[in-house]
Amino acid sequence: MGILPETCSKQKARLAGQSPLTRKKEKEQSTNKQTMRIKHLFIGALLFLATGATAQNEMAGMPPAPVDAAVKVGHLDNGLTYYIRKNNYPAGKVNFYIAQKVGAIQERDDQDGLAHLLEHMAFNGSTHFADDSVVKFMDSTGAGWNAYTTADHTVYYFTGVASDRPALVDSCLLVLSDWSEGLTLTEDQIETERDVVHNEYRGHNAMQRLMRAANADLFPNSIYGKRTVIGSMDVIDHCNPETLRAYYRKWYFPGNQAVVVVGDIDPEKIEASIKKLFSGLPVNKEATKATPVLIEDNAEPLFAFGSHQEVTQTYFQMYRKIDYVAPQEKATIAYFMMDPLYEIVNTMFNNRMQKVCQEPNSNLVGVQAMMGNYAGTALTRDAEQIVAVPRPGKDKEAFNEVFREMKRVGEFGFTESEFKHAKEAYMASLEQAYTNRATITNDAHAQKLISNFLGNEPYATIEQRYEMFKQIIPMLQLAEINEMAKELINVNGKNFAMSIIMPEKDGKTTFTKADLPTMFKNASAQKVEAYIDNTKEEPMMTTMPKAGKIVSEKALNQFGAKELTLSNGAKVILKKTNLKANEILMSATAPGGTSITKNESLVMKKLFPEIGMIHGLGTKGLNDLSSIAQTKMTSIDASVSNDIHSLQGATNNENVETLMQMINLSFTDVKKDEGFLQLIAQYLKGKMATKANDPDAVMEDSVAYYTHSKKLEHLSPDASDFDKIDYNRATEIYKQLFSNAGEFTFTFVGSFDEAQIRTLIEKYIASLPASKAKSDLTDTRYYTNGKVQKTFKFKMATPQDKTIDLYRSDKVEYNLANALNARALGQYLGNKMFEIIREKESAVYTPMPSAELESDLTGHYFKIECELATNPEKTDIANKLAKEIIFDAQTKITNEDVARVKEAILKNHQDAVKRNGYWLSVLSDYAIYGVDKANSFDAVMKAMSPKTLGEVAKQVLKTGNHVQVIMKAEKK
Repeated sequence: MGILPETCSKQKARLAGQSPLTRKKEKEQSTNKQTMRIKHLFIGALLFLATGATAQNEMAGMPPAPVDAAVKVGHLDNGLTYYIRKNNYPAGKVNFYIAQKVGAIQERDDQDGLAHLLEHMAFNGSTHFADDSVVKFMDSTGAGWNAYTTADHTVYYFTGVASDRPALVDSCLLVLSDWSEGLTLTEDQIETERDVVHNEYRGHNAMQRLMRAANADLFPNSIYGKRTVIGSMDVIDHCNPETLRAYYRKWYFPGNQAVVVVGDIDPEKIEASIKKLFSGLPVNKEATKATPVLIEDNAEPLFAFGSHQEVTQTYFQMYRKIDYVAPQEKATIAYFMMDPLYEIVNTMFNNRMQKVCQEPNSNLVGVQAMMGNYAGTALTRDAEQIVAVPRPGKDKEAFNEVFREMKRVGEFGFTESEFKHAKEAYMASLEQAYTNRATITNDAHAQKLISNFLGNEPYATIEQRYEMFKQIIPMLQLAEINEMAKELINVNGKNFAMSIIMPEKDGKTTFTKADLPTMFKNASAQKVEAYIDNTKEEPMMTTMPKAGKIVSEKALNQFGAKELTLSNGAKVILKKTNLKANEILMSATAPGGTSITKNESLVMKKLFPEIGMIHGLGTKGLNDLSSIAQTKMTSIDASVSNDIHSLQGATNNENVETLMQMINLSFTDVKKDEGFLQLIAQYLKGKMATKANDPDAVMEDSVAYYTHSKKLEHLSPDASDFDKIDYNRATEIYKQLFSNAGEFTFTFVGSFDEAQIRTLIEKYIASLPASKAKSDLTDTRYYTNGKVQKTFKFKMATPQDKTIDLYRSDKVEYNLANALNARALGQYLGNKMFEIIREKESAVYTPMPSAELESDLTGHYFKIECELATNPEKTDIANKLAKEIIFDAQTKITNEDVARVKEAILKNHQDAVKRNGYWLSVLSDYAIYGVDKANSFDAVMKAMSPKTLGEVAKQVLKTGNHVQVIMKAEKK
C-alpha cells in the first residue's frame, strides 16, 4: 500500500473521528456550496449574454472555462502552435490538420481569390512531394484528404491515417510542414490550376452566386464585403505567379498556423516529431501576423437583395449581431455556459415555428433559428440567425408573418410548457452524448481544437459539459431565459441585417430592395399577443395490444446474431453490440415497394413515395413525433423503393418501448396530418413551378426520361400535380403495404437488454396483424435497352455544359464479390478521371464517375455512370477522354491502380465494422436478399485484381445499353 500524502492522511484521520451523521451533514453543506457557486456563475453568464459589453468587462474576473486535460498544447519559438490529443475511436487511426489564420480578407484587390488558389496549389507540388504525388501517396494508403478556404481561415487535412505505421505518420507530418512554407508554386502548376478554379466557379449555382454578392450589403465598409473566397476570375486568369508567391510568403508561416493531431497515437512521440520537423521552419522577412478584422455595429437595419430566374425558391435570412466577445473573455466559464442557453432558446423558437408553419392560414413553409458566425462568414462576430422560406406566391405575407412571430418573442418570450420541453430536449441530447463518449470521433475533437486556435473557443470534454450542465439546466428559470430570448429574437433595427434571395419571372420579382425599409418598418409595427401553447400531454398509444409469442429461434453465427420467428410469422433478427454504449437501431423490410402503385394515376405514381409516408402515429401528429425525437432520442420513418417497403428507427436504452410502440402503430394506427401535408406540398409546388429555369432540374428530368423508357412517372412532379393529391388514397395504399407483418423481417442492432427486448417484441411485434398473402413484385424501373444519345441547349447565366452517361449490364447475381469489384471499379474511374480530365486537361472541376451493383428483387444490374460539368470549350475532349477511360478499364487497369483503390475500401471497411449502422445494413440485406456482405470480405479483397475489375466493365459495356444526355450551355 502506498504512502498517503500528509494532507490526505490528516483528512482521513479527521473523518475517521466523525460520526456518519456528521460526515453526511458536511457532505450536504459542501454540495450546497458547490450548487450556490454554480448558480452564481450561471447568473454571471446570463448577465454576460443580456447586457453586453459592460457585463463582459466584469466577466474578466470569472473563473476559466474547463479544458480537456488530455490535449497537449504547445508553441514553438517560430510561432507555430500545436495541439495533440490521444483518442481511441476509431482504433488504429489518426487525423492530421494544419489550420491557418489566413483567408480571403488578407488579400489585396489584385490578389482577390489567391487564398483559394493557394489551397489548390497545396496538392500540386511542395518541397518533398513533387506535382500531385501527395494525392497519389495518400490515396495509396486509404486515407482521406482535402482542404477548405474561408474569408478568414484555411484548413488542410488528412483523415483516417493508419497510426500503426510510423513511417506513414511521419510522412503526414512532413506534408504539413511542406504546406506551412514549402509549396513550389511553379508556373506550370499555377497555369493548370487557373482553369480548375474556373471550372469550380462555373459549377456554382445562382443561389451561391447571389449569396456571395449579398456580402457587399451585409458587410458595408468592411473587407468581408469585398471578398468572395472564390475570387475574381480576372485575377485568377491574369495574376503574375510572383504575386501568388508573395502572398504565400507574407501570410503562410508558423506564426499564423497550428498543427492539430488527434487519434490513436503516443502524444509524446508526436510532440517530439512536430518539434523536430517544424522548429527549423524559417520566418522570412515578409512574414506578417494576421490580425482579426472586427465587424462594426449598425445603427439601422442592413438589407441585401438578389434575384435570378434560376433560383427556385425565396429565402429570407435574418441576422441579429450579438456583442463582440474578446478572445480572453471566451476563456471564461461565463462564455462556456452560453452554449446551452442559446440552444434552449432556439429549440423553443424552432418548435413554435414548426407549429405555426402548419397552421392552415400560414404563409410559411419553414423557419429555422441557430447561433453562428455573422452571415455564416465572420469568426469575429456571432449572430442569431433565422432562415425562413415562404409558401409559393406569399412572399410579402410571409415577410410579415415571420416578423410578427419574432416580435411576439421580443415582447412576450416563451411559455412554461415550451421551456420545459426545450430543457428536456437539451438534457436528452447531452446525456446521449455523455453515454456514448467513448465513440467521439477524431474529427469531432479536432474541430474543437481548430476553433480554439482560430477564435479561442472552449474545448471542454463531454464529461465536463455533462457534470456542469446537469446541475445548471434544472436551475434555469423561464424569466431569466426569456430576458435573453428577447435580446436575441426581436424586431429592433440596431445590429439587424436581412438578406433576401428570390426567383425572377420575366425579369420581375414580388418586391425589390427599395421596398425593404418600408416593409421592415410596417412589419415591425404589427400588434401581437402572447403565444398560447395548445400542446396536449397524452400517451401515444391508448390501447395496449395483446401479446403474441416467439415460437422459434435459430443462431446466425456468421453474424453473431439470432433470428426469432414470431407467432404471426414475422421474423426478428437481434444483434447485441457494444459499439456504442447507448444506441439501438432498427429496420423492418418487406418485398413489394412501388409495385403497389402500378395501376394508380400518374400523379400517385410520382408522389406516393413522398406523400404516402406523411402521417402521425396513434394520438401524435408529426410535430408531436418531432418532440419525442428531441426529448426521447427516438424516431421512426417509413420509406418505399422499387422492390421493398421499410421502416427505419433509432432509440436509446431508456426508450426502447417508445420505439416498439411506434413500430406497432406504423402498422395499426397511422394518423393523417393534413397540416404537414399542405406544408410539404406547398414547398414542393413552389420549387416545381420554376424547375424549367433550373438547369440541374431540367438535366435530371431529361436523364430520367431517356433512362426509364420515357415513362413519365420517373420525371419530377409538375407544380400542378400538387393540386391533384389524393391524400386519402395515398394513406390507403400505405396501410395496404403495412398490413401484413408476416412479410417483414425486423432487425435490431445495438446496446439493448436482450431479456427486455424479447418481452417487448412479443407485446408489440408478435401482436401485429398478419396473413399469408404475398405482395406483388413488378419492376417499375423500366430501363431502356440499347443506345440513346440526346443533346439539347439551355440558356444559363454562367455557361457550363453537362454530360451524363449511363451504362448498364444484363442481370447479374447479387453477391459481395460483385458489389465490391463494382465499387472498386468506380473508385478507379474516379482516380483516373481526376488525374487526366481535371489535372491534365483542366476540363472539369470534379469528375463524378461511379460504378455499382444495383440490388433489387426484380433484377440486379451492374451500372457505370459518369457526370461531367465542363468548360464548354472542352466538352468534346472531356467526353472523349471519359469514354476512353471507361472502355480502357476492361483491359488496362494495373496492379498499382487496384492497390490504390483497395486501400481506400479496406480503410472504410475497418471503420464501418465499428458502427451499428453497418451491421444493420448487413443484416437487412441478408433478410431481404439472402446475401452475406460481411464474412467473405477478406477473401474477396484478396482476390480483387485488374482482371476482376475489368470483368465488371466488360459485363456492362458488352450489352450496348448506354444512355448519354448532353446539355449544351448558351449565354443568356
